[in-house]
Formats: sequence, C-alpha cells, structure tokens
Amino acid sequence: MFPRVFATVFLALAAGVHAQPAAIGYPTVAAALKALEAQDGNGTVVTHADGWTIVNEPLARAQWSFVPKEHAAFPAVVRRVVERGAKGEVSVQTQSLCEAKAAACEALLADFAALNERVTQAVKARGRQGSQMALPGQ
Repeated sequence: MFPRVFATVFLALAAGVHAQPAAIGYPTVAAALKALEAQDGNGTVVTHADGWTIVNEPLARAQWSFVPKEHAAFPAVVRRVVERGAKGEVSVQTQSLCEAKAAACEALLADFAALNERVTQAVKARGRQGSQMALPGQ
C-alpha cells in the first residue's frame, strides 16, 4: 500500500483523473521527476520512502507522488493540490500521468481516491469536534 508519509501530508479528497501530459506540465513522468528533483531545496522538498519519490511544493499546496519501479503502474506520477473554499471546505485537485497499462493506472488512481476518502473523513470528524486544522502553506 502507500507509505505513512501520504497520510500525514495530505488531508483531503479528490477523484483521480488520468491526465494528458500537458495537464501536469511535463511530457513524461521521467521529465517531471528530473525537473522537480532539480528544484529540491529551492521551494520544494523531495523525499524517498518505501521506493516512492514524494515532491512537496508547500507554497503551491501540491504534492507529487512518483510510483516505485516495482509498482504495476510504473512509470506514473500523481499530483494533488489542496484547495480550501470560502466556507472552509477542503478539496484536492488530482492530476496524473501514467505511462503503464490502463488497468494498472486505473488501480493506482483508485488507491489514491480511497486514501483521500479516508483522510477527508478524518478532516470532517475533526471539524465536528470543533478543532481548526491548518493546511500546508497556511
């Protein structure tokens, strides 16, 4: 499954969308990884856990998740951006670029959607308890 770092970094929901390369701003997964890793420490934070490469862009409230080489959906990246509405509601816009077989890509996005759903439920539960949660960059 996913390393624990995902649950601690993102706290919202988005339905996965298998994107075209232009949607994430890079023509290939390899190009995205190379460009983002080159920015490490310059507005981004790159970490490696359980074979995953995670790139966080705090100012953009974005997280890039690159699957490990042994993952069925390799090569693939999922980019999620946290958004907060005027009334405090939280959502995540999800984009992806997956160069693997369609079934593996769909399974990857389903895993992200399920993870996001669990986290969103936790955020809602905290809201009912009256606690205020700060999102990255706020």
